[in-house]
Amino acid sequence: MSTGPAREEIDQLLAAAGWHPARDMSEKVPELTEFVISDLAAHDCQLELFPEAEAFLRSYGFLTVEFPYDAERADTFNTCARFCSDKAEEISELMDDLQRSVFPIGWDKMENGLAVMTPDERMFYIHHSGTYYAGTGIHEVISSLYTGNLQPIEDYHV
Repeated sequence: MSTGPAREEIDQLLAAAGWHPARDMSEKVPELTEFVISDLAAHDCQLELFPEAEAFLRSYGFLTVEFPYDAERADTFNTCARFCSDKAEEISELMDDLQRSVFPIGWDKMENGLAVMTPDERMFYIHHSGTYYAGTGIHEVISSLYTGNLQPIEDYHV
């Protein structure tokens, strides 16, 4: 099992992507979330923006975090998920399984997986191979995606 990068390394990845403590993307969040909600609703997936997801997107939304694996391979995690209707069924199933809301907060380019969060800031990763627990908060989700250290969702149902 891989150990994740240190918090300082994740902070460096976030800073390189343009994040800083005073960052505020409030002007972009309404358009993004309205699109996501209506696009998913058109695919029979009903969800609502909750305060924790909105706060996440205000601070971390619209970043492209690069995972520099080596000189020939890099992956990115984008901290907004505009087009996620192809995962509508999986999102609905996850909400049913967890008995709580989720909201899409990011996707990774290489695997085309979708990261969603719950109101208690737990992050789950929806991938073509299944759904996984990715941690709580930005540092844990980036660490999990960077290392591929995702946990089976069965261990994290409420």
